[in-house]
This record gives sequence, structure tokens and C-alpha cells, in this order.
Amino acid sequence: MIKERWCKSALTSSRLPGIDYSLNPYVGCAHGCIYCYVPSTLHVSREEWNKAVYAKVNIPAVLRRELKTKRKGIVGISTSTDAYQTAEKNYELTRKCLMLLLKHDWPIDILTKSNLVVRDIDIIKKFSEAKVGFTITTLNDESRKIFEPYAPSIEKRIEALKKFADRGIYTYAFLGPLYPEIEENEIDEWVDLFNDTGVKEIIIDNFHLKGDVWENMSRVLSKEKKKLYEKRISGNYYEKIYSEFKKKAKGKIVVSRAFV
Repeated sequence: MIKERWCKSALTSSRLPGIDYSLNPYVGCAHGCIYCYVPSTLHVSREEWNKAVYAKVNIPAVLRRELKTKRKGIVGISTSTDAYQTAEKNYELTRKCLMLLLKHDWPIDILTKSNLVVRDIDIIKKFSEAKVGFTITTLNDESRKIFEPYAPSIEKRIEALKKFADRGIYTYAFLGPLYPEIEENEIDEWVDLFNDTGVKEIIIDNFHLKGDVWENMSRVLSKEKKKLYEKRISGNYYEKIYSEFKKKAKGKIVVSRAFV
């Protein structure tokens, strides 16, 4: 269900590393990711978050006004909800905001799970400074279907990443949360894939078990996987995986950890 609302502000100050402002044209998300911790961060129920997507129909007008008065900085697009989810196909609020940001040439950093962003590649290409990242949590699309039931497939995300890289746009893969199913001997495959795709940076993040996240995940995990996830999430699994990624990607791709 898509509803409309009006917003009072478009650009909000961000605490995320490398981001000055957040821009989120929508509230709520249609991807239905089981592990999403944004509802608890925003103090709304998961049911409410997933029930409807609210399109901020006046956000382009608000952004136009704010760009005249605010200090120029890096704008993170999709910091709390995907700016390229299904509603964007019809509303095009993200596209309209991009055109305004381009007019003033503000630097942008887009993070998405949707290949719909390719629609705007010609606009994004014109920015003096632009980054486009895709959240890729697993290479196993069957696992993706369990945790991200309504999000585009991993294959579509990889294909979209390559299209941006081929156009000379800085791209990165956000492995967050990286499903704790990957083994150390599989990391070569991941690095080679991203290297062939043209990705400049890999950012690794673990699960953030805020609010009811673990309870929600437990409902869809098999007993075997639940045991594996519990062990690895609470242990030093991610430190080992991060170190192995750093070692395997050395000289090819920059590898960093996310701090949220």
C-alpha cells in the first residue's frame, strides 16, 4: 500500500561516516527485509513499517528551497529506506531530487537494493562527485529470498553495479548485514566477482540485533541455521571474515568495516 504525505524538511544532518545529509523520499519499505532494524531506530512498529510506504510528495519543492540556504555537503540517499523501491517507478521523487541536486552539483552517495537506479544513470553520470552502492548480503539468492523476500535478486544487483562501473561511476558493495553463512574459503569467489564487476570498495557490516530483529529472524531460520547464526553473530566470526577479505582483496579493492 502506498500513501502520500507532506514533509517539512528534505535534508537532515547525518551521523554516518562520509555523509553530511540524509535524503529519504519515502517512509516505510516494500522490500520486507526480515532483519531491518530501522523500525526500532525510528521507534515505530515493524507491522506499521511494512504495512505502507509513504511518498513525501512535496519533497522536491522542499529540497529546492533548502539547497538555496544550506551549506553544500555530501547527500546520502537511502539512509533509512530505499529510495528506489517500487513506489519510485510511479512517483519519481528520487529522480526529481537528483535533478535538483545536479543543478547545484552537490556530491551524492546512493545506497540501494534496487536495479531501478539504472534508470537514472544518465543523471548520476553528470555529477562531479557521485557514488553508487548496492547492498549485497549473500551470493545465494535462495537465502536472499528468505531474508529479503520482495527485494530484487542478487543477480540484478550485480548487473546494475557493473553498468555503473562501466560508465566510470564510483561503485561499492555494501555487505551489510553479511549473512554469516560465508566460509573463509569462499571469499576468493566474492573478491573476484566484485573485481570483475568494477567495484572500487567493499564495506562489511554484521547484523544489528536491535529491538525485535533476532526474534523476527528466528521465525524464518531453520534450527540448524539458527544455531549457526547465534554462534557466529555472538562470536568473532565477522572479525575473521573481514581480515580474510582484506587479505584477498589487497591491491584490487578497498575493504572497510561499517560503523552504524
